[in-house]
Amino acid sequence: MGLFGKLFGKKTEKEESMKMAPVGMKEHSPMASASKVKDPVCGMDVDPKTAPAKSEYMGKTYYFCSSACKKTFDANPAKYTGGGQEMAGHGGHHNM
Repeated sequence: MGLFGKLFGKKTEKEESMKMAPVGMKEHSPMASASKVKDPVCGMDVDPKTAPAKSEYMGKTYYFCSSACKKTFDANPAKYTGGGQEMAGHGGHHNM
């Protein structure tokens, strides 16, 4: 409680709004990135909740960074779901 609150027993609007925000929580916390998966085509980390594209293949959902990666995957999904094979990548079409 600030000086005004101590003197008059009332919290300021700023103090009230600060009370609402959890201490130490940030919008982009490390826990948020723990839910990301790899785009099977380019290897980029993708949040399944906000992924721009997804496909179902053999009972599993795959998430993509872009519709271009989805289109590449859909053309030959076995290429990107096989064990130990390298990802093709797509060289820098991501804007960061």
